[in-house]
Parts: sequence; structure tokens; C-alpha cells
Amino acid sequence: MPYNNRLLKTIITILLILLISSSSFLYLSIKEIKTKDETVSSLKDLTEKQKERISELERSNDNLQLNLSRKEELLKNETQTRQRYEEELINLAMVAKSESWVLALDDNDKGNLIPLEIIIKSGRGDLFLNVANVLFDETLQSSAQTAIKVAREVTGTSLVDKDVLIYIKAPVDTRDTTVSGGSAGSAITLAAIAAMQGKTLRDDVLITGSIREDHSIGRIGGAKEKALAAKQYGAVLFLVPTGQKSEVGEIGIEIMEVRTIEDAARYSIQSS
Repeated sequence: MPYNNRLLKTIITILLILLISSSSFLYLSIKEIKTKDETVSSLKDLTEKQKERISELERSNDNLQLNLSRKEELLKNETQTRQRYEEELINLAMVAKSESWVLALDDNDKGNLIPLEIIIKSGRGDLFLNVANVLFDETLQSSAQTAIKVAREVTGTSLVDKDVLIYIKAPVDTRDTTVSGGSAGSAITLAAIAAMQGKTLRDDVLITGSIREDHSIGRIGGAKEKALAAKQYGAVLFLVPTGQKSEVGEIGIEIMEVRTIEDAARYSIQSS
């Protein structure tokens, strides 16, 4: 009997130990689950806050885009208004005006016509060159200066109290086309002569060629391509520098060589 009692006590003790261990394990498991639940809940809260923050940032970005669009529109309107005011001021001070075309080549060596406008207005003898929506080379500025000098000599016009504004502006962006100062020189000179004389240029006669200080017209590149562009525009006569008619050949319009700007003026400028 004593042995059985001891065995029973031992078994009971073991069972108690197992029970206590199980309870402790269960307690720890429940606590761990609770901790994980709290962590998940915290992560959910954090996720919701981040979603709210993202929504706020998106709304803020939308507002910024809207404000930017409004400011761009305002800037565009202000620019257009300023340009109108500038044009009105120029018109008020304008003494004479002439319009024509310069011929240029694009990256594929195709000829293109770019609008040319020359305005003479009250001023201090300055020359302004404005080129837009088209590329131009480094010779254009000096060519324009020579053109105005030659035009002044041909017409005997004093520009001491006058400014000359030269606009070469393509109606759309044609950044694949380059206006060469050389080939545009004669066209600028003729337009300046017409403006100084108060006359107009024939719209069915176009010219290409550089302008020299001795009034002669120099050779240029791409004569045929420019002649084809002139034909497509509707010109009936295309003036080229001496020695370049053969480069153009027969294209369906008259090609005439001119040696000086005075020769070119006889064919290009309408008599009063």
C-alpha cells in the first residue's frame, strides 16, 4: 500500500505539472495571438492613414495641375495681349511696310517658303531681327545688316531717325528647316527697298541669292529645290544668281539670272 500511495502521488504530481505547463503554454499562445491581433490592427490603421494621405496628395496634385493650367493660360493670354500692344505701338510708329518670302531648305533638302516682313518705323537707326518657329544660321544677322545697307544706298534713304524691323516667322513650328543668311540676303534687300520706296513686291516673283556690299547677288546652294518650292507656291518667275540657271533646269516656270540687286528690283518691285 505505501508503494501504491507513492506512485499515486507521483502520478498526480506529474499530471499537475503537465496541467500547469499546458496552462502556461495556452496563456502564452493567447497572449501571442492577442499581440499579433494588435499588430495587425495597428497595421490596418497605418494603412488607412497612408491611404488617406495618398488621397490628400492626389487631391493636392490635382489642384496643383489645375492651378498650373490656369497660370499657363493666364501667361498665354498675357503674352498675346503684350504682343497685341507691341504690334499696336509698332503700327502707330510705322512709316512703311513690305512683305515677301525667303526660301529655305529642310533636313531633307526640300525647299520651303518662310514669310518675310519688313517694317520701318520711327526710331533711332536700329535694326531688329526677329526669327520664330524656324532655325537660322550664324550668317543671317550680318546678311540682314548688309541687306539694309544696300537697300539704303539703292534708295538714298536716311534711317537716322528710323528703326528697321525684320520678321522671319513660320506660321507653324518648322524646326527642321534652316534659313541661311546667304540665300535670304537678296530677298531681304528687295523687301527693304520696296518698303523704303513705299512700293510693293510682286507676289508671283521670288528670288534666292546672297547680297554683297557692292550690290551684286552671290551664288547659293539648293537652287533647284528652292525653285521647285517657288513653283509650288505659284510663282511664274524665279530669280537666281548669275551662273545658276543651268542648275535649276526646266521645271515649268521661268528662271532668270540676275547679277545685281538693281536688276532683280526691276522684275520684283511693282511700279507705283
